[in-house]
Order: sequence, then C-alpha cells, then structure tokens
Amino acid sequence: MGENAPLISFDTGIREDVDGSALSSEERRGRIIDVLREQDEVSVTELSHKLGVSEVTTRKDLQQLEETGYLTRVRGGAVVSGRGQLELRFAARQQICLDEKRRVAAHAVELIRPGATIFLDGSTTAFQMTRLLRDMQNLTVVTTGLYAALELSFAPDVTTIVVGGILRRRTSSLVDTLSPKLLRRIHVDIAFLSCRGFTVVQGMMESDLREAQMKRAMAETAVQKVALIDHSKFGQTYVATSLLPEEIDLLIADSALTEEQRTALRGSNIKTELV
Repeated sequence: MGENAPLISFDTGIREDVDGSALSSEERRGRIIDVLREQDEVSVTELSHKLGVSEVTTRKDLQQLEETGYLTRVRGGAVVSGRGQLELRFAARQQICLDEKRRVAAHAVELIRPGATIFLDGSTTAFQMTRLLRDMQNLTVVTTGLYAALELSFAPDVTTIVVGGILRRRTSSLVDTLSPKLLRRIHVDIAFLSCRGFTVVQGMMESDLREAQMKRAMAETAVQKVALIDHSKFGQTYVATSLLPEEIDLLIADSALTEEQRTALRGSNIKTELV
C-alpha cells in the first residue's frame, strides 16, 4: 500500500491521453488527491486544467477514485468521501517525523519473538511496525488501529484481533471498548503504545480521555509496556494520561531529542533506548 494513502493502489501504466500528457494514471490520481488535501470539493474543469488533460480523462480518473471509496462524484466535480477524509487525516499524521517513526518502529520489532501476543495502538508509529511484522511466524496482534488491522490482513501467519468499540475519526482508532471483561482476559506479552504528548513528570498523554483509557486498559494486560515516542511529542501536554512515567518499562525514542530532553530522561527512572 502507498505511504500517503494506505488503502489505495492503482495501476501504474503510462498512458498518452488526447492532450498529449505523459503522466501515468497513478500520477494523475495522486495529484487529484493532493488537490483534495487542500480543499474538500473540486470541479472537473479545475482538475482538467491543473492536470493538463481532457475532461473525459479527468472524469475517468474520478470514477476510479470513487470506486475505491476515496471520493464521491457530484455534478460537475467531486468531494472527499467519509473514508477519504479518514485516509487524509491518517496520511497527514504519517508524514510527521516519518523517518524517525520508522526507526523507532524497526527497533521495537526487534523485541518481538515468534509465538508472542502483542498489543498495537492506533498510532502511525505502530502502523509502521505492522509493515515489518507481516512475515513473522505465529504472531497474535491485538489492536485498536483500523489501518494496522487492515495492513496485517495480508500477513499469512499473523492472527489479528480488533478490539471493538466506537470509531474515533481523528485517529482512525476504536475507543470505549464494548467488552471490558474480555480485555482483562487477554494475555499480552508486550503492549506498544504511542501518544500525543509526553513529559517525564506526567508521562504519556492524549487529547481524548477515551483514547487514554483504552490504551491504559490494554497496557494493564501486558507483561511489558513499551512507549514509542518520536521527538515531536516531547514537552507536549494534554488533558489525559494513559501511562504514568513509572508504568513505562521501556521508552524508545529517536536521536533527534534535544540535550535538555536527554538530560530529563537520564534524570528519570525510565529505561530509554534512542535510535
């Protein structure tokens, strides 16, 4: 799946249209997606001008995107669908510190052994982990992340358990679990959790109380709790704490931390590994 829109893929064949454009169909649709990132609605005429292709070609591209569920065609143009809005939000979050998230995710995966049961939250860092887990043997993944679950659906030897609940659109994750008794009966070897903000005093924080409660509920079932925190989260404070500093068994962060942040971590009792 593509980096910026994990659920969308198109053919990549280069096609000459009647206006002489050398853009591939995938490149044209990628540009349409870029336009819709900036505005919720766009006309066929505007897109045709931006792409340098005929309106007939533009309508065909819009039809393909509508069939994927990314947008909805309206008279004279198109609007972003509900699913498309979710994907745009997730794609935008993925691009923040993407290289750092990949390094943190790769380091975290090294902790997992075949036969383990792990929890992944709905964070973009956890999503980066899923791409490294697809070939792992006899792995069970419990997750609240919609995109994590979809990515793992292609893994032949990974059992994926999606914790049911209410969809939180901003993060494409499920909160307010519908089965708290079931959660307490799931044995998890390692819980991998990220957050909106982190300090060595307040721990891992979320802007949504339900999100924090869900992460805490899953962490309580885990033998080991691993925090995945890129440098952009440090110093950011929010309303609800999911894990207190003393509840974190291991914190994995990227090496872009400031010296002040490194000093604060060294002064805490949190075991930390920088990548």
